[in-house]
Amino acid sequence: MALNRFTLGQALRAKREELGLRQDEVAATLHTTQGNLSRWERDLTTPKQQDAYRAVSAFLGVSYAELAGLIAESARNRVLKELALLQEQ
Repeated sequence: MALNRFTLGQALRAKREELGLRQDEVAATLHTTQGNLSRWERDLTTPKQQDAYRAVSAFLGVSYAELAGLIAESARNRVLKELALLQEQ
C-alpha cells in the first residue's frame, strides 16, 4: 500500500480493510479502544501515547518518520477543514 499523501486515518482504514478486520479487532491489536480507533480513522484525533505510536507503526509496517508524515497530513487536513468552515461564515 503506497502511503504518499495518505492521512493516518486513511492509512489505518485501508490497512484494516485490506486485512478484513473490524475496528474492535484492530483496536485490541493497537491496545486502544474501538472509539479511539474510530476517531483516528476519521482523522479527528491522533494517537497521543508513545506505546500507541509503536503499535500503529508496526501495524502499518511503516517507520516512525513515515508515521510522522501520516500524522502531519492528518493535522494538515484538519486545519484546512477548519479554515474552510471559517470562510463559510
